[in-house]
Amino acid sequence: MSERAPLILIVEDDVELARLNARFLKYRGYDAVVANTVKEARAAFKKAAPDLFLLDVELPDGDGFSLCEELRQDTDAPILFLTGRTETKDKVKGLNTSGDYYLTKPFDSDVLLAVIRNLLRKSEQTRKKIDEATVLTKGSVTLRIDERKAFVEDRDAGLTPKEFAVLLILMQNEDVEVSCERIYESVWGTKMYGDPQPVRLHMSRLKKKLGEEDASDFNIFTEYGRGYTFSTL
Repeated sequence: MSERAPLILIVEDDVELARLNARFLKYRGYDAVVANTVKEARAAFKKAAPDLFLLDVELPDGDGFSLCEELRQDTDAPILFLTGRTETKDKVKGLNTSGDYYLTKPFDSDVLLAVIRNLLRKSEQTRKKIDEATVLTKGSVTLRIDERKAFVEDRDAGLTPKEFAVLLILMQNEDVEVSCERIYESVWGTKMYGDPQPVRLHMSRLKKKLGEEDASDFNIFTEYGRGYTFSTL
């Protein structure tokens, strides 16, 4: 199955220009939805989250600058202003309202396409960085760090906060032995003072919840008296 085409919401009061822009973008492989008013733009946004916005500044029931600020409360998708306003103060205002680019009419279609590609590429790179920071996957185990949850093949393992913290430090150090002292100090926030029993108990429960004994693509190796190692197969 091919990837979904990026969805672009065109907010433009010139009906014919909006139609032409939508036709051009669809021809170039994008999906495009048209709104001729702020009200229509709000409705379109609620129906499907666009990957990029093309906003006119002058609209019959509002303006693109205010709409941009409104949209920014709910989306980080790129916002590109397409407008006949050429004064520097308008360009500055557009960028200060969290717009990503300001293109004045008339514009070359190839320039528009290049800007769209660049904005979507940067947006995708940002999204990947965020995903990498909040999701950690090793084998069939996935940690959703912001939710403090662990999944094994899409099954919620039901870990406690401490069990999750133990697993996180192990997976962040894949194939490296992590000592009981380091785990305890990281998870419990104090020195272990020679007793590894709390770590052992949590590790035993953790391995059981993960189904580690029957897992085919990961192991948690135990070095008694020393520490633990998370490895994928």
